[in-house]
Amino acid sequence: MKFKYIFLLVITGFIVLIYSCSSTKYVPDNEFLLADARVKVDAKDISSYDLEPYIKQKSNYRTFELFKFPLFVYNLSGKDTTRWYNRTLKNAGEPPVIYDSTQVERTVSQLARIMENKGYQHTDITPQITQTDKKVKIIFDIKSNEPTRIANYTINISDSVFDRKVFEHSFPIPERIKRRLGDTATVSLNRYLSFGRLLKKGDQMDLDLLNAERERVTSILNRNGYMAFGKEYIEFVADTINKDNEAELELIIYPFTQRLNNHETVDVPHKQYFLDNVDIYVDYNPITDGDINHYQATDTVYRGKYRIFYGPRGRFIKPFVIMNNCYIQPGNLYNGSQVTTTYNALSQLNILKNVNIRYEQYLENDSTRMRCIITAVPDKKQGISTEIEGTNSSGFFGIGAGLGYTHRNIFKGSELLNIKVRGSYEAVTPNFSSFSDNYFEIGGEASLTFPRFMFPFLSHDLRRRLRASTQLTSSYTYQRRPDYFTRTVFATGLKYIWENRNNGTIRHTLDLVDISYAHIPELSPEFEKQLTTNAKIYSFTDQFILSTGYTYYRSNNTTQRLFYAPSRRDRSTYSLRASFETAGNALALFAALTNIQKDEYGSRKIFDTYYAQYVKGNFDYSKSIQIDENNAFAWRLGGGIVYPYGNNKLVPFQKRFFSGGANSVRGWSARELGPGAFFRQDANFNDQSGDIRFDANAEYRSKAFWKLEFAAFLDAGNIWTIKGTERQYKGEFKFDKFYKQIASAWGLGIRLDLDFVLIRLDCGWKLYNPADTPIYKMDENGYNVIDGYESKWAVLKPLKFRQNTAWHIAVGYPF
Repeated sequence: MKFKYIFLLVITGFIVLIYSCSSTKYVPDNEFLLADARVKVDAKDISSYDLEPYIKQKSNYRTFELFKFPLFVYNLSGKDTTRWYNRTLKNAGEPPVIYDSTQVERTVSQLARIMENKGYQHTDITPQITQTDKKVKIIFDIKSNEPTRIANYTINISDSVFDRKVFEHSFPIPERIKRRLGDTATVSLNRYLSFGRLLKKGDQMDLDLLNAERERVTSILNRNGYMAFGKEYIEFVADTINKDNEAELELIIYPFTQRLNNHETVDVPHKQYFLDNVDIYVDYNPITDGDINHYQATDTVYRGKYRIFYGPRGRFIKPFVIMNNCYIQPGNLYNGSQVTTTYNALSQLNILKNVNIRYEQYLENDSTRMRCIITAVPDKKQGISTEIEGTNSSGFFGIGAGLGYTHRNIFKGSELLNIKVRGSYEAVTPNFSSFSDNYFEIGGEASLTFPRFMFPFLSHDLRRRLRASTQLTSSYTYQRRPDYFTRTVFATGLKYIWENRNNGTIRHTLDLVDISYAHIPELSPEFEKQLTTNAKIYSFTDQFILSTGYTYYRSNNTTQRLFYAPSRRDRSTYSLRASFETAGNALALFAALTNIQKDEYGSRKIFDTYYAQYVKGNFDYSKSIQIDENNAFAWRLGGGIVYPYGNNKLVPFQKRFFSGGANSVRGWSARELGPGAFFRQDANFNDQSGDIRFDANAEYRSKAFWKLEFAAFLDAGNIWTIKGTERQYKGEFKFDKFYKQIASAWGLGIRLDLDFVLIRLDCGWKLYNPADTPIYKMDENGYNVIDGYESKWAVLKPLKFRQNTAWHIAVGYPF
């Protein structure tokens, strides 16, 4: 009780302190604090978020858009700068922004230019300035009026810009267009460049869209030999004479500007560049090796017009690995997309770093030819890493440590070998040093990743088109849970991961085979008594799990962009993850073919061990919306279902769902929520697992000061069982009840963003607790009997702080 009052007193005192500290404490006399500076715009396709970065003088930043916390920290300091705490507060906070009237007109001019770039040529901007006490508020009111639209768009290229003879041989008509026009159809360069154009009649004269069209045309020419061509040679001419908010738009390409020896310039047609040879130096350091023409190679491999030069390390990486990741084709015209693909492919080989691609030009029979030079520096082959972490589960503290070994070129093919040994110890009793009474876990894992598809029958073109890897994994874990069980788990598997080289937004993962064997040498008699028959057979006896799964992941949070993507600031990022897993089918077929008989529980064993058979699906979608440079709103929606069949009446508990914890409903600790309206005073972790899950989260993130960030969140969700048991009463999913059993919580968090890692501390409070928590009374015979149930609205019981609060320490955002 004392703790609750101290907490409330601290919160109240903090709020009073914020509002009692004057925001104009450090504003000089006859000056004004810029309290607010915002943009109000009536255009539907432009938001205040798009325009506010162009305000020349911005007010002090508001945390949660409510109060100016950095300014508050600054104003907490005293004026005596000789004291360290005053200097610390001033450095951590933000000084007041003093209103500068000269910035108003500069902002109006800047906003007018931006609106014009967006296609609004007749914008009216009125700065509305309000002065009260020592504060100034400004609203830039923008009346956009009608935008200018494209009446017609044409591409016009004169004959002097490109050599027509060269053009006829260098721009093959795409197959999809040939099918439409006929195999013998010929098109002009103007028409060829019009295929796939981004501008059309009725589009707004948006500068971003015009730039995207310039980049599209530039990319086409770069892919067809015109290496020196840049978008600076492209210009748009708009004719608005006698047109009401419309423009005739024309794209013009200018000839190449060539500099002469006398510093004069002359316009000449753009040249195409032919590639003769590709030289690859995989062990070259320009700092130590000097001029590449004097490079002393210890070994050279010839593959047609490719040459691979090795240095003092010899053939430390096999030639076929280099060739499989080089997409630049000698004997053809220069292709800019091949250069980008080659750079990305070689850079992703673990053993190579500092990849560089350049060209040497020379003339031959009036044509410009080139030699491509690719250089790379080998990375360190081996490395050792260590880690240590602290844990806190339901108020119990623990410690974990790990030691890892990495080899980046184990078979001279840039294969990545990772070996890791890890141990953890968690106190679940008041006596931290009592080893026999607390949780203990130790184990090791190893993975071997090949940077390619290790699978037969795949075509060479498919292997080249995909960025793929093959991963072999193996692990062993020993777990001791006093009062529950001792368990060992051995697992091994083979998976494939791939994505398109030209589109990194989608990634596929195929777990071709995943085998695990769980052995339970010791089961606590007390815990065993709490288990149902199915729970004991299918979760807490020796078990084989042979599964196959597939995961689809898509996100726009990537730096890779297609050449025609409009250049804009993305306001939102999203990620979608969907997975499917099935287990036991191959073992069930083997058991049927070998005529293995079912036991008294209706299940079969292989090598005297039960095998699991189930199907499982998961879906999660999350989105983050950047409100401004300091505030963001994020949300997540997810669900899953797992269903036992065939050899199982219950899914093994390690494959079931749980709720609560740092990444779920944060008003509960991990594995303490659900299923459904279930409640037992003696509930264990197995009781609070389920076959169906639902999660919904929303979070507002706001920068505070320095590297600190605040968050306010609202979570909802729960788990349910498909087949109810006597140990999980009221936990079964029912359509007429499940929506009443969705738990909710709200809370606040603080995050420390260290750039390379984000550490967060979240405090969640229960809002709605779906559990049917009974209220007991003593009857006339002296027995406790149920006398109704507690209110499920935990928010109405603010003084039960410990009961309704959960703290979470984690790394990274929750979603």
